[in-house]
This record gives sequence, C-alpha cells and structure tokens, in this order.
Amino acid sequence: MVRKRSESATDEKVSPPLRFPCLILHQGNYQIVCFVAKATTLWEILQVNKRDPDKDKGYQRILSPARLASISKFIERGNPIPNSVLVSLVKGTTLSDNGKYVLIPRRKDAGWVIDGQHRLAGAHELHSDIEMLAMAFIDLPLKEQINQFVTINREARGVATSLYYDLLKHLPSNKSDSDIAKERASDIADMLRRDENSPFFGRVVVVTSPKRGEVSLTNFVRKVAPLVQRNKGKFHLYNVEEQKGIVDNYYKALANMFPAHSGEKDCVFFQTLGFGALIHALPTVFDLTMKNSTGFTVKDVSETLKNVEDFPFEEWTKLGTGNAAEVQAGEDLRTQLLMRIEGAGDGKSLRL
Repeated sequence: MVRKRSESATDEKVSPPLRFPCLILHQGNYQIVCFVAKATTLWEILQVNKRDPDKDKGYQRILSPARLASISKFIERGNPIPNSVLVSLVKGTTLSDNGKYVLIPRRKDAGWVIDGQHRLAGAHELHSDIEMLAMAFIDLPLKEQINQFVTINREARGVATSLYYDLLKHLPSNKSDSDIAKERASDIADMLRRDENSPFFGRVVVVTSPKRGEVSLTNFVRKVAPLVQRNKGKFHLYNVEEQKGIVDNYYKALANMFPAHSGEKDCVFFQTLGFGALIHALPTVFDLTMKNSTGFTVKDVSETLKNVEDFPFEEWTKLGTGNAAEVQAGEDLRTQLLMRIEGAGDGKSLRL
C-alpha cells in the first residue's frame, strides 16, 4: 500500500548558506567578521532599517535621494568605494574551517545595515557588481546596534543631531545628567507632538528639516533640556507629565493671547529664534504666574501674558539668528513683563 504524503510536507529545499572567505578581528569584547561580497548580493540579504518620524521602531535616518544619486554617479564613473559597510548579521550565521569562512543564511533579512546604507543603496541603484567590504557583528543586540550607530555618526556631517537625541532612550544606562536631561526633553517633545490637543501636535520634527510652523527636535531639546536637568534645572523637581504640562499650557496661553503669531501664517512662536526666546522667558513667566495664581493653568498663564498683550513680537524677525539673538529677544519679553507687573504693584506679597 502506498502511504499518502503528509499535507505538511513541502517540496521546498532549504537553500545552502552563502559562503565567504573572512578574517576575524577582536576589538574589546567584540568579535568582528570581515569579508568581501558584491553589492547586489549584500542588498539581497541585508535590510536597511529606516528611521521614520511616524514610527516608534527602527533607528536609521531616512535615505537621502540626493545622496543616493550622487553615490550612484560616483560609482558609474568607475570610482572606488573603499569604505566598509557595517552590519549586524542574524543568529544562525556561523563560521567554518576554523574561522576561515563565514556562512550567512540565504534570506532577505539575514542582517541589518548599521552604517553605510547610502553606499550600499547607491550601488544597488546601478545594479552594480562592485565588490564591497563588509564588517559584521553576529547577532548584535539592538541596543548595541544603536550604540555603534551613534558612536560612528554622532559627529558625522549630515547626521541630524535630533536623531541622536531621539536614540538616547535606547542606549545603555551609564548616562550623564546632561544626557538624561536631553532624553527627558526628547520625551516631552514626543508627548507634545503626539497630543492632538497641544499646539505642538505634529509640529516637532525628528528627522526632516522643519518647515514653516514646525520646530526641530534638535532645537526643542537644546532649549528645554537645561530646564529639566537633574538638581539644577528650573523644573527638575516636577515629573515628566508636569514638565510637559508646563510647556503645553505656556504655548496654549500664547496661542490664546497672540493667535496671529502662533498659527501657520505668521508662526513666530515656532521659528527657531521665537521658540528659543519664549523658552528663555519661560522661567520668569512661570514665577510670576505661580506668585499671582499659585497655579500654571492656561487661564493662569493667560492672565500673566495680558500684561504684555501689546508686545511687538514681529520685531523679533529683525534680530537675526543665533543664540545671542534668542537670548536678546527673550530678555526683551521678560523685561517688559517684569516692568508691567512690578509697576502695577498688584502682585501678591510674600508672607514671612
């Protein structure tokens, strides 16, 4: 009797792994496998993990079309690409013949590109058979992949500082107070840009350059981190929800009092100088509001800002750019605010 074939059986054969001669390097606690492969082969087995501003996963910056075109033309002219591509190969990659060969599973996700994705993609665009040098970790944990990416790219030209800030939360825990403050500021920015009821909703950009009416994460973190830094920041005693609420209510009150400068048409408050100036003035606005209202609700802040309802924010556009201009603009606002409130003499006195 002929036994029927099981329905779970398959005619598919497991493809043999790709086999490359290799060298093994030992650096610190890491073992790095070095091998040469055609760009088309690497493209078939490696994933480029794009960092999309609308997703929580992934850590690579979005590929630049202009940079891809430039690299493709460079290769097409017969120029060499001697730089290596740094990758993390998945579990299942093995070494054979006493480490003379690396065996990589023949699959579309056999590894992730940590650095060199533009070089690899540029060669792929040409369907080029150019050989590339690959430096590979095997089964490197995600945190270590990110750590390698940041270490390599933090000071590199063309890598957004905002991406570094956005990655801090994934790094190992031995962080300085400054790094922790940047992480906290990044978290606050993330909460605000996702809050549909916030003036910052969809207006804090992580990877792309800010358009009119948007604030870059770089600028947000640069100005807010000092205010939340442990043991020294103005708002360091508050938790992250309260810190987010302080910034949010401040901008909601500004939108209430000065709608012409917070909308998309004339968005002084969301320009680099305007945002820097307003955050510079925030501690003073906070102190005056807390003294007179013992709270920092939108209504409370609006009452404080009424004292400068005629402030010429449009003049900020004439101050130029840079930190000095931001400080000067912020000083102008806080000085007028202090003069108006102290001159009115209606602030609550401190009971001693």
